[in-house]
Amino acid sequence: MKYIQGLLACTVLAFLVSCGSSKKTTATAETAARLLPPLPVSEINIPVKVYMRPLLAMMDSSTAKEFTNDKWPDYSPSSCDFRYKYRFVRSPFVFSCVNNKVTIALRGYYQIAGSRTVCAMNRQVSPWVNGSCGFGSETMRRVDISISSLLSVLPNHQVQTTTRLNSVTPIDKCQVTLLQNDMTGQVMDSIKASLQNYCVTFDQFVQTLNNNPLLQQWRNGGSRVMPVSNYGFLNLNPTALRIGRFNVVKDTLFFSLGFNGSPKFSSDSNRLVTHAALPAISNTDYNGNISTYLDAVYEYKFFNKLLNDSLSNKPFEVDGRTFVIKNVNVSGTNTGKVQVDVSFTGNRKGILHLSGTPLLDSSRQVLSMPDISFDVDTKDMMLRIAQNLFHKKIMKQLQNQTVLDIAALIQKNKAAIEARLNQQVTDWMNTTGTFQEIKLIGLLPQKDYIQVQAYIRGNISLVGAPPASLLK
Repeated sequence: MKYIQGLLACTVLAFLVSCGSSKKTTATAETAARLLPPLPVSEINIPVKVYMRPLLAMMDSSTAKEFTNDKWPDYSPSSCDFRYKYRFVRSPFVFSCVNNKVTIALRGYYQIAGSRTVCAMNRQVSPWVNGSCGFGSETMRRVDISISSLLSVLPNHQVQTTTRLNSVTPIDKCQVTLLQNDMTGQVMDSIKASLQNYCVTFDQFVQTLNNNPLLQQWRNGGSRVMPVSNYGFLNLNPTALRIGRFNVVKDTLFFSLGFNGSPKFSSDSNRLVTHAALPAISNTDYNGNISTYLDAVYEYKFFNKLLNDSLSNKPFEVDGRTFVIKNVNVSGTNTGKVQVDVSFTGNRKGILHLSGTPLLDSSRQVLSMPDISFDVDTKDMMLRIAQNLFHKKIMKQLQNQTVLDIAALIQKNKAAIEARLNQQVTDWMNTTGTFQEIKLIGLLPQKDYIQVQAYIRGNISLVGAPPASLLK
């Protein structure tokens, strides 16, 4: 009975605990069969936390730290009777984001020099008279600058920013005493012109995110089939996508991702292909939770491979005798029956045939097979005599043992199952989460496959620290 209980356990765990490779199987022609009722729509909401310091450092380093007049360190002419030169050096950016409004603040330090002359008929007729501030022993003058950008996530899965210069606030005046002229206004105008160019640069920077190959691949992929270890394939079949508002606390970006859909799992990737486009994105905040229904379909040939990889040539001892499993073959019918054929060698050899109808008690989370029957195909006379003599006793023991407590099985394997929610996704992103509830709600054997439906409730988060190289 270890074999039968192992088979039933694998049925439950095959789609709950995934790990390994992603080999495809060839689809078989599906015969007319009963189907389990459609499942409700699933909902998954994922809080995302991204450590932003590498990206902020890249943005800061990719923007010029010094601005000057076009002929620096020489003067640039403004008119026949005036010329000037200036140098502006900025501090590192101070970055904040509240409800999608990004603010970049910085302090600037500048120096400026100007010269005046007298012109007649657009010709200079007197020497230049010079004045300056922030040169020599004088400290550079200070100015505070604030730039804001309103961030929007568009339905077509792209990010859009509208960046504006909020304020340029001088802290120190630039009074050129020799010329008896306050140059502060002219300096601020020059600084504003330079920073307007930066606003354009920032919007272009965001556009490079939209054009990132990874994001383009995701947008173009549509509703895609994903390998889930060596246990099959998954298609989330999204019908709605959500993204929450962006907020930055210190160096960390927070937002949420949401999804509604009908996830389907199968041993055959071809069964899941839909070629459906991604749905439009809406902007909605959600807390992190999983409330999902999973429809899983396993072809018996795929299931048999899993079992034989685990059980083939595995020895068992029964009453001092050794038996070695050579092959396990599971098949079904459209009337809901399952047959398991186990060929064995050792002290005795033959084929054990087990058949019955799996019944799921979804409220008690118990799987049983009350109508189980058995037969032994063997040339071994002693084994056939024992089968006939103890038939009633064997049948009673089979019926008593073909009961699987799914809830206890899941609790026993909770750590292994939960590990699937706590793992590395990419070189810079990992998931953290817990399962609160897992239960089977449907089980139906068919001729070519077995259909299993499950409900999963829990929570999951994405945590990452992307390197600056991601944006190159």
